[in-house]
Amino acid sequence: MGRLSLVILTIASFFGSTLAQNDTPIKIWIVNSAPVDLLLSVNPLFESGKYIWTSDLDEADLALDYEQQAGVVTTRWLYVPVVPFAHTAEQVRWEDVRRYWAGDLAALSYLTPTRTPPELVVSSETLRALVSVLGNPAVNVPFHYAETTDAIPELLWNTRPNGWGVMSFSQLTPILKVLTLDRFDVFGDGFDLEAYPLTTYINLKGDDAKLGLAIEDLLKLGSWQPSNRNPEQLSRVVLTGVTALTRATAAEMEERGITVPAEGILPFLSDSDLLHTSNEVSFSENCGYPDRYGGVIFCSRDSYLGLLTYIGLDVVELTGNHINDYGAGAFRRTLDIYDQNGIATFGGGRTVEDARDAYITTIKGTSIAFIGCNVAGPFGAWASEYQEGAARCDDAYLEQEIPRLAQTVDIVILTFQEYEQYTYTPPAAQVRNFEKYAALGADVVIGSQAHQPQGFTFSNGAFLHHGLGNLFFDQMQNIYTRQMFADKLILYDGRLINVVLFTGLIEDFCCPRPMTAAERETFLTTIFQASGW
Repeated sequence: MGRLSLVILTIASFFGSTLAQNDTPIKIWIVNSAPVDLLLSVNPLFESGKYIWTSDLDEADLALDYEQQAGVVTTRWLYVPVVPFAHTAEQVRWEDVRRYWAGDLAALSYLTPTRTPPELVVSSETLRALVSVLGNPAVNVPFHYAETTDAIPELLWNTRPNGWGVMSFSQLTPILKVLTLDRFDVFGDGFDLEAYPLTTYINLKGDDAKLGLAIEDLLKLGSWQPSNRNPEQLSRVVLTGVTALTRATAAEMEERGITVPAEGILPFLSDSDLLHTSNEVSFSENCGYPDRYGGVIFCSRDSYLGLLTYIGLDVVELTGNHINDYGAGAFRRTLDIYDQNGIATFGGGRTVEDARDAYITTIKGTSIAFIGCNVAGPFGAWASEYQEGAARCDDAYLEQEIPRLAQTVDIVILTFQEYEQYTYTPPAAQVRNFEKYAALGADVVIGSQAHQPQGFTFSNGAFLHHGLGNLFFDQMQNIYTRQMFADKLILYDGRLINVVLFTGLIEDFCCPRPMTAAERETFLTTIFQASGW
């Protein structure tokens, strides 16, 4: 039984018949600048005709207001510090926020590249929330006011890199970067809402008997939100780049251990509810001991599957141009291996139809479709009426299928094996192609071809990453092919609300490790510039 149910039983037993419905509407006063989502949760009370809104607190029977602690009927509204996605700041300390709010503006100067005090972008809602936690601000705090909370992201981009803000958790968007506040991971399973400094309490309070009626009606309506962060609606999908367990990577695995390549990145990968990679190499019975200096005809030994199961791989993309290097028979056998190990597949298959079909799943109430295809070939990699293989990109099919999927599921993830370009800046034609499918309904579009990471685009509300780079591959010839991304998609209540970037550097021909803070800042600055930011 939930807290609200226990409360109504307690109140009902105490007040007895006073909870009987009467003909006089109950008047509710609501604090100015209350969160819109919270207003929507109490609106059914007014629609019932048994409650009316009043602007006069003195005449109200009930009041919905910010308070310093939880009440009998409370919602815990979580706010998070944010900067634009194209920003290299990573974290903020609560004590520094308090000092800034009290007028010591230099306390947050580390949020700007010039080390000057940043401007705080607020809406009336977020300002009211901050006041409820911190009290009134000093007169010298520099505010930039947005008309609504939804307008904060655009204003932050307009003031980049000299602004920061706070956003309601449920109103986050991928164009914003969430700053880690005192090491709290707001997207993690272990997040402590009560201990988090930017948790606000909004309580419904007033006449006990009428509060009891309101509780009973809210229970019947099922509309009350106890928080704007419901962990049962929050999930994490991690997308990674090229996996090729062959050549020098395979040799390192043989010599040092099958799971060694994952050790440096495992904490980030294991935090996912669903993990993806694009494995370009098939398993073959005829695959011999790896030649670390071998050519470009690739295979993997069966034992290498142990690395994929070790990282908890859930879905494997099969759009790669090497999947039929050892023949369609090896690829057919690879599909069987994935099936036997509970690893879903998309972007390749036993028939043309199977290869291009989307993989659809649901995680914590959010439905997701993965669909992918190969633009670049070669011909021998594509599925046909004669052989298994990768799905060949077919614009006519995708132009029908993407809108259909967008109507069917919450999140559409589209991956392309594009033509390989060893540049940070994606080709203009690739950008146009990704934007076209974003306009048709894709929420995320990924370039799976890239051995060198490429930049980002936001288009039609979609997140486009033109190339993630390698995950497990041996291209150590330069820094560009050693750098890599893993993208953690944060899904909440059927929406993509944020993207967390892992940045890594591959060592020893096999093994990605997290970048140092300096390496990450330099890399992100380069990628953001390549993105036109």
